[in-house]
Amino acid sequence: MAVVKFDKIKDKISDFQAFVKEKKGIEGKIDGNSIEYPEMKSETLKLLTKKYLHKQGLEDYRVLSQSGVLTIVEKKYFEAKS
Repeated sequence: MAVVKFDKIKDKISDFQAFVKEKKGIEGKIDGNSIEYPEMKSETLKLLTKKYLHKQGLEDYRVLSQSGVLTIVEKKYFEAKS
């Protein structure tokens, strides 16, 4: 079982659900700001999530995985000191 949390980009949750259904034929269960996929491995879902973010041009976000829960967070950029 895998869960994807959309805390930062809540408006994209239904688009992501449609994307996964198109690619894998599996429809997840939306629960607030997250989608649950009971029959999918977290590694597969992480790959699909990364592909979705890239396809949507959301390059400022990345996917963190912890115990089957994937969380979409903003990337942190650091400037090099000269």
